[in-house]
This record gives sequence, structure tokens and C-alpha cells, in this order.
Amino acid sequence: MKEEIFCRGYLRKDGTKGIRNKVLVIFTVECSKHVCRKIAEHFQALGEDVEAVGSHSCLHNQVNIRRLLKYCTHPNVGGVLAVGHGCEYTYPDLLAEYAEKSGREAAWFYQQEAGGTQKSISKGIEIVQRMLDELKSVPRVPMYLSELVIGGECGGSDFTSGLAGNALVGSVFDYVIDHGGTAIFEELSEGIGLKEYLMNRGAGNKVRKDIENAYDKTVDFCSAYGQFSIAPGNMDGGLTTIEEKSMGATVKSGRRQIMSVLKIAQSPPCKGLHLLDVIPDEKLEPAHFIAADPSDMLDLIASGCHVVFLVTGRGHVVGTPVSPVIKVTGNPRTYEKMSDDIDFCAAPLLTGEEGMEHITERMIRLLKDICGGKASNAERMGHREGILYFNYQNPKEVLPCWNFTQRRMEK
Repeated sequence: MKEEIFCRGYLRKDGTKGIRNKVLVIFTVECSKHVCRKIAEHFQALGEDVEAVGSHSCLHNQVNIRRLLKYCTHPNVGGVLAVGHGCEYTYPDLLAEYAEKSGREAAWFYQQEAGGTQKSISKGIEIVQRMLDELKSVPRVPMYLSELVIGGECGGSDFTSGLAGNALVGSVFDYVIDHGGTAIFEELSEGIGLKEYLMNRGAGNKVRKDIENAYDKTVDFCSAYGQFSIAPGNMDGGLTTIEEKSMGATVKSGRRQIMSVLKIAQSPPCKGLHLLDVIPDEKLEPAHFIAADPSDMLDLIASGCHVVFLVTGRGHVVGTPVSPVIKVTGNPRTYEKMSDDIDFCAAPLLTGEEGMEHITERMIRLLKDICGGKASNAERMGHREGILYFNYQNPKEVLPCWNFTQRRMEK
């Protein structure tokens, strides 16, 4: 049976297909962020798809480097300008070289060598304009659900999230996977109490062991640092325990087998459902990576997500610079108050006005429209949040519990 065309994507020279045709302006340190933002804002005011993202620290962090490399070659990105300050550890020339090898338009410079702020902004605008002119010739080709990678995230959950919003996203995950596509979820810190359930969904002994290791590490972190992922806002929204929140949060992964456990900035090794482990393997700094929904979405995007669903019962406004964010709520009051920000209301599932099959079809139509070029509300409102927090992971394996409690006591 011939597969139905889902949308028309941008064909990259490395064979991948994107749903956007962005130029990404990357700052390698906080000191070059201002210049990069001003370059991007110049083109955003003209309606061009130019975004800024980058690393804030002077210091070196391998996870951050891997993230930046993945953004440089993300399917939604057609051109990359890397701007450095001149004395940091992250080299803009190597980022541009990596992007260029993948067939992207790429350039770089140091603002110290360019002559400071104004000259760097002018230089960057000139370079990006040339890139945008080149990107007009990127071919549009048929894109299928089997080529789509989607992600799922929670933010501002309430009692409706697990019953409606997350349940709907889980149904969409199943739909995309059943049509040959790929879906990624994370937030294992919102899976506490569901170890056996998650392990039983693993596709084979290795995956089950990886899930066990990632889960044990997460529980150890949460116990040592008191960072169980239930917030005062969740409790105000009617949730009572982390276990209750976990059941609702995990629903967004759907019902299919988990094919692998990914580390940050790793691409799925095959089609299907994948779990992303974002907990550090060492050098734990909990405030630097926990409870930051836009940053978590950027980690999903670093694994290749074309688009990310953000489920929010109490309401959320954020977006990301690289991929569209589709915000979903199961709370009709939240949707009524925040319909400028939230893209889809799943409340009919609670009232019985719609069944899961029908509302999933409506969501797939919205997903199709956004993949086809329609701006999500976050894109339309100009939301571009997310910080790349330092993380320390071994990319070669999913490590078991690092015994954070003992390490903390030793300090």
C-alpha cells in the first residue's frame, strides 16, 4: 500500500528532511549572545526564519558541544552562523565546519576580530542574508509520517493532564509510530513508581536493563536532592503525590514498546518509541537542569525531533528556537484564558463530547498543518526560550545508579 504524503519537507544534502528552513545563529559563549540575538532579531522583524541559540559558559562541556553539533545539523536547519567572542573553549570554526560537512550553508567569526559589537552585527547580517538567498533554492519534497520525529513534554500539569492532554499525546505517539514514524519522551523523574511498567515495555533484555539503570539513577538523584518532580503549582492543580503525577505524565508515551534509551544529543537508532535519559552520570548540579521545560524540549530536539508537544493543565507560553512547539491542555478553563498561547484543547475527552479516535484525528490534522508551514502559537508569539545547562553523561552506555546520596554525604 502506497504511503500517503503528510507534508512537503525541505530536503537537505545529507538526505534528511525538515519542516522548517531556518538559519541558526549560534553563540559559543554568553559574551557573544547579544550580537547573535541582534542579528536574529533583524531578520525576525522582516519575517524571516532566523533564530539564535547557544552556550552561555566560557568553560567546556561535552554534552553542550554535542547539543550544538546536533542543532547545526538538525533537519529544520538549513544554514548556520557561529559567532564566538574570542577567548572561550567552544570553537565556532569547528561548529561551522561540522555544519558545512553535512551540506548546510555555514560561516563563523570571532567578534573580537570583527571589530566589536556593531561591526559584528553588520557582518552577521550580511552573512545571514547570503544564506537566506541560498536557502530559497532548497527543494521541497514529499515528506511522510514515517520520516517524522516527534517529542513529548509536560509543563504546568494539573489533574486534567493525565486524563486528557497527556492521554491525547500518547494516542498521537501511537498513531505516528503505527505509521512508521518515531517518538521520543523523557522526564523519567516524572516516572517514579512505574519501574516495572516501563521495563516491561522494553524491546528486549538490553533495553529493559537500560530502562532499569536509568530509572535507578533517577530515583537516587531524586532521593539525594529532594527534587521529586511535583511542584506547588501541580498541587494547586489537584495532583497530590509524585506517583499520581507519574501515572499521568507517563501516559504521554503511549502504549508501544520502548525501542531504546537515548542519552542527550543521541539520535534514535531505529523507528518507534524511545526514552531519553537526561539525568547526569556524574558531577550532579540539580539546579542546572531540572524543572526547565524549554531546556528539556531542547534536549528532545537535540535527538532530532521535528516538533514537540507540550502538555500543560495550568497553562504555558514557551517555545524553542529550533523546532515548533504544539501546546495542549486538557483544562477548558485554561484554554479559555490562554487560547492565544495554547494550540489545542483536549477537554472534550473529559466531558465525553469526543472520543479518543476522533480527537486524535483532529490533532493529527493540526500536526500536519504545522509540519506544512503553519506557525504554532509559540512561533507566532515569538517565544524562543531554553538554556543549555551543563550536563555530564557517558554517551556510550546507560549507567546504573551513581550513588548520589553517598557522594553528597562525602562532600
